[in-house]
Amino acid sequence: MNYQEMIEKILIENSGIITSSWVRENNIPTTYLTRLTRQGKLKRVERGIYMAEDGIYDELFILQSRYPKIIFSYETALSLLNLTDRISQEISVTVNFNYKFNHKPKGVSIHCVKKDLLNLGVICKKTNVGNEVRLYSAERTVCDFIMNKKNIDTESYINFIKAYPKYQDRNIHDLYHIAEKNGCSFRSSKCNGASV
Repeated sequence: MNYQEMIEKILIENSGIITSSWVRENNIPTTYLTRLTRQGKLKRVERGIYMAEDGIYDELFILQSRYPKIIFSYETALSLLNLTDRISQEISVTVNFNYKFNHKPKGVSIHCVKKDLLNLGVICKKTNVGNEVRLYSAERTVCDFIMNKKNIDTESYINFIKAYPKYQDRNIHDLYHIAEKNGCSFRSSKCNGASV
Protein backbone atom coordinates (compact mmCIF):
# COMPACT_ATOMS: atom_id res chain seq x y z
CA MET A 1 0.00 0.00 0.00
CA ASN A 2 1.51 3.33 -1.05
CA TYR A 3 1.30 6.60 0.93
CA GLN A 4 -1.68 7.97 -0.95
CA GLU A 5 -3.61 4.71 -0.46
CA MET A 6 -2.82 4.85 3.28
CA ILE A 7 -4.18 8.41 3.43
CA GLU A 8 -7.30 7.42 1.49
CA LYS A 9 -7.89 4.48 3.85
CA ILE A 10 -7.76 6.65 6.99
CA LEU A 11 -10.02 9.23 5.32
CA ILE A 12 -12.64 6.50 4.84
CA GLU A 13 -12.25 5.33 8.46
CA ASN A 14 -12.50 8.89 9.87
CA SER A 15 -15.44 10.15 7.78
CA GLY A 16 -13.13 12.14 5.55
CA ILE A 17 -10.83 13.71 8.19
CA ILE A 18 -7.07 13.28 8.60
CA THR A 19 -4.48 15.05 10.73
CA SER A 20 -0.88 15.90 9.95
CA SER A 21 0.09 14.28 13.29
CA TRP A 22 -1.41 10.95 12.11
CA VAL A 23 0.51 11.28 8.84
CA ARG A 24 3.79 11.90 10.71
CA GLU A 25 3.13 9.04 13.18
CA ASN A 26 2.74 6.70 10.20
CA ASN A 27 5.97 7.90 8.58
CA ILE A 28 4.19 9.47 5.62
CA PRO A 29 5.77 12.68 4.31
CA THR A 30 3.42 15.62 5.01
CA THR A 31 4.03 16.80 1.45
CA TYR A 32 1.31 14.30 0.47
CA LEU A 33 -1.22 16.42 2.36
CA THR A 34 0.00 19.53 0.52
CA ARG A 35 -0.14 17.71 -2.81
CA LEU A 36 -3.70 16.40 -2.21
CA THR A 37 -4.78 19.88 -1.09
CA ARG A 38 -3.41 21.43 -4.30
CA GLN A 39 -5.24 18.77 -6.32
CA GLY A 40 -8.48 19.73 -4.56
CA LYS A 41 -8.89 16.31 -2.94
CA LEU A 42 -8.34 17.72 0.55
CA LYS A 43 -9.04 21.04 2.21
CA ARG A 44 -7.39 22.41 5.33
CA VAL A 45 -10.03 23.04 8.01
CA GLU A 46 -7.74 23.82 10.94
CA ARG A 47 -4.02 23.94 11.49
CA GLY A 48 -2.85 20.35 10.94
CA ILE A 49 -6.37 19.05 10.18
CA TYR A 50 -7.57 18.21 6.68
CA MET A 51 -10.87 17.04 5.26
CA ALA A 52 -11.75 15.25 2.02
CA GLU A 53 -14.00 17.02 -0.51
CA ASP A 54 -16.91 14.80 0.52
CA GLY A 55 -15.90 14.62 4.20
CA ILE A 56 -18.35 15.37 6.99
CA TYR A 57 -17.36 18.16 9.37
CA ASP A 58 -17.17 16.61 12.85
CA GLU A 59 -16.75 19.44 15.34
CA LEU A 60 -15.97 17.21 18.33
CA PHE A 61 -13.46 15.01 16.50
CA ILE A 62 -11.73 18.06 15.02
CA LEU A 63 -11.59 19.79 18.42
CA GLN A 64 -10.05 16.73 20.06
CA SER A 65 -7.62 16.34 17.15
CA ARG A 66 -6.55 19.94 17.63
CA TYR A 67 -6.28 19.60 21.44
CA PRO A 68 -5.53 15.88 22.04
CA LYS A 69 -5.45 16.16 25.84
CA ILE A 70 -9.01 17.39 26.27
CA ILE A 71 -11.73 15.04 27.48
CA PHE A 72 -15.38 15.73 26.71
CA SER A 73 -17.32 16.14 29.94
CA TYR A 74 -20.51 17.39 31.58
CA GLU A 75 -23.36 18.07 29.11
CA THR A 76 -21.21 17.12 26.10
CA ALA A 77 -20.47 13.72 27.64
CA LEU A 78 -24.17 13.26 28.39
CA SER A 79 -25.01 14.02 24.78
CA LEU A 80 -22.46 11.50 23.48
CA LEU A 81 -23.84 8.92 25.94
CA ASN A 82 -27.41 9.65 24.77
CA LEU A 83 -28.37 10.63 28.31
CA THR A 84 -29.82 14.02 27.41
CA ASP A 85 -31.88 15.51 24.64
CA ARG A 86 -30.88 19.06 25.54
CA ILE A 87 -28.63 20.90 23.11
CA SER A 88 -25.93 22.80 24.96
CA GLN A 89 -24.71 26.14 23.61
CA GLU A 90 -21.13 25.23 24.54
CA ILE A 91 -18.94 22.17 24.29
CA SER A 92 -17.72 21.08 27.73
CA VAL A 93 -14.18 19.75 28.09
CA THR A 94 -11.93 18.90 31.01
CA VAL A 95 -8.14 19.31 31.17
CA ASN A 96 -5.62 19.28 33.98
CA PHE A 97 -4.86 22.53 35.80
CA ASN A 98 -1.48 22.94 34.06
CA TYR A 99 -2.81 22.60 30.51
CA LYS A 100 -2.27 25.75 28.45
CA PHE A 101 -4.28 26.61 25.36
CA ASN A 102 -2.38 28.75 22.85
CA HIS A 103 -5.75 30.14 21.80
CA LYS A 104 -8.83 29.29 23.86
CA PRO A 105 -11.32 27.68 21.47
CA LYS A 106 -14.55 29.58 20.95
CA GLY A 107 -17.77 28.07 22.25
CA VAL A 108 -15.93 25.76 24.66
CA SER A 109 -16.45 25.59 28.42
CA ILE A 110 -13.20 24.47 30.07
CA HIS A 111 -13.11 22.62 33.40
CA CYS A 112 -9.85 21.87 35.21
CA VAL A 113 -8.94 19.00 37.53
CA LYS A 114 -5.81 17.64 39.17
CA LYS A 115 -3.62 15.66 36.79
CA ASP A 116 -4.08 12.41 38.72
CA LEU A 117 -7.88 12.66 38.32
CA LEU A 118 -7.93 13.64 34.64
CA ASN A 119 -8.09 10.12 33.16
CA LEU A 120 -10.40 8.69 35.81
CA GLY A 121 -13.52 7.36 34.08
CA VAL A 122 -12.39 8.06 30.50
CA ILE A 123 -14.10 6.00 27.81
CA CYS A 124 -14.28 6.17 24.01
CA LYS A 125 -17.47 6.65 22.02
CA LYS A 126 -18.30 7.53 18.45
CA THR A 127 -19.70 10.92 17.53
CA ASN A 128 -22.90 11.10 15.47
CA VAL A 129 -20.59 11.29 12.42
CA GLY A 130 -18.86 8.04 13.43
CA ASN A 131 -15.45 9.22 14.67
CA GLU A 132 -14.15 8.00 18.02
CA VAL A 133 -13.52 10.57 20.77
CA ARG A 134 -12.59 10.42 24.46
CA LEU A 135 -15.14 11.42 27.07
CA TYR A 136 -16.11 10.77 30.65
CA SER A 137 -18.32 7.83 31.51
CA ALA A 138 -21.78 8.31 33.00
CA GLU A 139 -20.28 7.37 36.38
CA ARG A 140 -17.60 10.08 36.22
CA THR A 141 -20.23 12.54 35.01
CA VAL A 142 -22.49 11.73 37.99
CA CYS A 143 -19.61 12.61 40.33
CA ASP A 144 -18.74 15.77 38.37
CA PHE A 145 -22.37 16.91 38.46
CA ILE A 146 -22.67 16.32 42.21
CA MET A 147 -19.33 17.95 43.02
CA ASN A 148 -20.18 21.01 40.92
CA LYS A 149 -23.93 21.16 41.53
CA LYS A 150 -23.92 24.94 42.06
CA ASN A 151 -22.51 25.49 38.55
CA ILE A 152 -24.81 23.05 36.72
CA ASP A 153 -28.09 24.04 35.10
CA THR A 154 -30.78 22.87 37.56
CA GLU A 155 -32.91 21.14 34.93
CA SER A 156 -29.91 19.28 33.46
CA TYR A 157 -28.81 18.24 36.93
CA ILE A 158 -32.20 16.89 38.02
CA ASN A 159 -32.87 15.12 34.70
CA PHE A 160 -29.51 13.36 34.71
CA ILE A 161 -29.55 12.34 38.37
CA LYS A 162 -33.04 10.87 37.82
CA ALA A 163 -32.04 9.20 34.53
CA TYR A 164 -28.83 7.54 35.73
CA PRO A 165 -30.50 4.72 37.77
CA LYS A 166 -32.39 3.70 34.60
CA TYR A 167 -29.29 3.93 32.37
CA GLN A 168 -28.81 0.51 30.79
CA ASP A 169 -24.98 0.67 30.78
CA ARG A 170 -24.59 1.99 34.34
CA ASN A 171 -21.81 0.44 36.39
CA ILE A 172 -22.29 0.84 40.14
CA HIS A 173 -18.81 -0.56 40.90
CA ASP A 174 -17.18 2.07 38.66
CA LEU A 175 -19.37 4.74 40.23
CA TYR A 176 -18.20 3.75 43.70
CA HIS A 177 -14.54 3.62 42.60
CA ILE A 178 -14.68 7.01 40.85
CA ALA A 179 -16.57 8.59 43.75
CA GLU A 180 -14.01 7.26 46.22
CA LYS A 181 -11.05 8.59 44.16
CA ASN A 182 -12.77 11.99 43.87
CA GLY A 183 -13.53 12.16 47.59
CA CYS A 184 -17.25 11.94 46.85
CA SER A 185 -19.44 10.18 49.42
CA PHE A 186 -23.01 9.27 48.52
CA ARG A 187 -23.71 7.88 51.99
CA SER A 188 -23.41 11.28 53.62
CA SER A 189 -25.06 12.95 50.62
CA LYS A 190 -22.04 15.20 50.30
CA CYS A 191 -19.30 15.46 47.73
CA ASN A 192 -16.36 17.64 48.67
CA GLY A 193 -18.79 19.87 50.54
CA ALA A 194 -21.46 19.96 47.83
CA SER A 195 -24.83 18.61 48.90
CA VAL A 196 -26.47 15.98 46.72
